[in-house]
Amino acid sequence: MSSISLRQIAKSFGSTTILQGVTLDIHDGEFVTLVGPSGCGKSTLLRILAGLETADSGTVTIGDTDVTQTRPSARNLAMVFQSYALYPHLSVAQNMLTPLLLRDLSAVERLPVVGPLLSRAKRRALMAQVQDTAQTLKITNLLARKPGQLSGGQRQRVALGRAMVRNPVAFLMDEPLSNLDAALRVHMRSELADLHRRLQTTFIYVTHDQAEALTMSDRMAVMMGGKILQLGRPDDVYGNPNCLAVARFVGSPAINTIPGEVDAAGGLNVLGQRVTQAAGLPKQPVNVGIRPEHLFLMPTGAFQGVVKHRENLGSDVFLRIGVDGCEDQIVLRSTPMAAAQLGETVRFALQPEDILLFDAEGQRLRPQTAPMKVPA
Repeated sequence: MSSISLRQIAKSFGSTTILQGVTLDIHDGEFVTLVGPSGCGKSTLLRILAGLETADSGTVTIGDTDVTQTRPSARNLAMVFQSYALYPHLSVAQNMLTPLLLRDLSAVERLPVVGPLLSRAKRRALMAQVQDTAQTLKITNLLARKPGQLSGGQRQRVALGRAMVRNPVAFLMDEPLSNLDAALRVHMRSELADLHRRLQTTFIYVTHDQAEALTMSDRMAVMMGGKILQLGRPDDVYGNPNCLAVARFVGSPAINTIPGEVDAAGGLNVLGQRVTQAAGLPKQPVNVGIRPEHLFLMPTGAFQGVVKHRENLGSDVFLRIGVDGCEDQIVLRSTPMAAAQLGETVRFALQPEDILLFDAEGQRLRPQTAPMKVPA
C-alpha cells in the first residue's frame, strides 16, 4: 500500500471551473469519502486521480512517485463505476479474469490466435486468483453466470471482484451503490465497510449521499463549488461543522437554522428568548443551528409552535413545527409515544451546549456558552 497525495488540483471545462486548487492527503489503508452535491467536482477529482482526466494544474503522487503524467494502466488503481461496466457476453469468471489477462500477459499473448495456447499452468494460476477473490465476496456460485442473470447486488459484487483481483494500490469507487434499491444500499454499505476492514487497502469513495459517507468513512471530505470545505472524521464533521454549508448538507433531516442575535451584553437571543450567554462575541445577528435530535418536547419549554407535519419513520417521528418569527419550519425528533399530533400546539426546549452559531456569511462562531440545566 501507498499513501496518495493530490496537490493544488485545478480543472476547468471551457469557461466553467470545476476544481479550484484542491489539496488532499490520503493515508495507507484509509477509507476516504468525497461527498457533496452534484456538480461539486468530486467525480472529476477521482477521474484525475485515476488518470482518466488531465488536471489543468497540480500534482498527483502515489507513494513517493509523481504520477501526474502517468497513463492510467501504470498507476495500479482499480475503479468501480456506477454502471458496473461488466462485459455482458462474458461469464462472471471471465469478467474477473480479464484484468489479469490484460495486466499479466504480454502483447503477443493477448492476441486472439495465441491467447488460447497459453500454458495450462498459467491459466490455472490466474483462475486461482479469481477463485480466491470470488470466495472473499461470496460469489463462487455465480462464476458460470453472465451479468444478465444477476441481481443488482450481485453485479455490484462482481464489479468489486474484478477490481480486487488485481490487488491494486487503492480502490476508486464512483457512486457504486446508486443503482441499488434503498434496502440493498443499506446492506451493501455494511458489506463495503467490512470488506475494507478485511482487505486493509485504501478506498476512495465518491457519493452525493451523506448517509454513505457518515456510515463507512474513516474520514470524509465535504466538497462544494470545486473546493473541500471540511475534511475530518464523520463524527467531527457532523457534530462540529466549520461552516453553515457543511452543517446544512450533512445530516438528515437537515439542521434547523433559526435567526438569532448576540446582544450588547453578550447574551444569545433566539425567537425573543434569551437562551444563554455567548461570551466573547460582539453584538451581531447570527444564524443559530440546532439538530432535530437536540430539541425536545417539554410542557415548560421556552418555545411554542404548531405541528404542521409528522414524518413517522417507525422508531422515530419527526415533527415539523411552525413557529412565529421563524420563516422555516423547525424539525424536532421525537419517539412515537411522545410525539404530538398534526395541528397540535406544543412547547419545546433546547440545551445551549448543543447550539451551533454561524455569522451572516455562514462561517462558524465559537463562543463560550453557559450550560443550562433542563428538567427531566
